[in-house]
Amino acid sequence: MTPETWADFVQRLCHDCIGEGVQDHLTADVMFTVQARRLVSGIDKDFTEDLVLIYEDREWFSPEDYWDGLGQAEREELDRSMLGVVGKKFLEAAESERWELLGELPDHTVVGYQETWEFVNTHFTKDAAEAFIQRKKSDYRKGLRVAVESQYWAWEFNAIKNAILTGRLQLVDSQSQAIEQLA
Repeated sequence: MTPETWADFVQRLCHDCIGEGVQDHLTADVMFTVQARRLVSGIDKDFTEDLVLIYEDREWFSPEDYWDGLGQAEREELDRSMLGVVGKKFLEAAESERWELLGELPDHTVVGYQETWEFVNTHFTKDAAEAFIQRKKSDYRKGLRVAVESQYWAWEFNAIKNAILTGRLQLVDSQSQAIEQLA
């Protein structure tokens, strides 16, 4: 870290914790947590309304998404199948009928799922959290997001943050300079 990057960090910290950025989150003692999206699939369809179609290594979260990825011949085949079952074209059928037909296709499975968000890491500033996401998004195929959390009861975190904001905690250029300041 250089004096310039330290000054930039302190400026961003001020913005997010005591400046204009506070109006974006309205959270006391804010921390910006990066979370990874995780899908738990295989849930019985009778116990959830959230369904996913799985075929090989792909997932679709609506019959329309699956339809949109098909070629003309595949769409015509789905329309013929649906006409034979309910007397309507695929997109005209009820959503539950579309899910059922898709689940009957060879090697296709329709199951329930639950979306959860798991902790990855925490940052002092929103910009740092978003920069992490830009750097690491390819490692998290299901997605990443920034969650705003309050560290109100985390006194050590708050002591460090407040020391930075008030100038009591500063960047020193060398270990010898740090030792001199302690003396």
